[in-house]
Amino acid sequence: MAAQPVLSAEELAEAMRNASPATRDDVTVLADGRRIDSRESALAWLAELAAAREAAGESVVASA
Repeated sequence: MAAQPVLSAEELAEAMRNASPATRDDVTVLADGRRIDSRESALAWLAELAAAREAAGESVVASA
């Protein structure tokens, strides 16, 4: 079964237009408690995901 979007791009844009501004603590927190709060932590997490996908035999497309 293919995933279906919950909102259209226009609905998402409208929702974000009415959202409050971000605060300093608006960051992604992973299930293990790690905070993705910088470019470096995001790149490290993405590299970790790519390695896990490769280990699982999934295709990984690298982009610079």
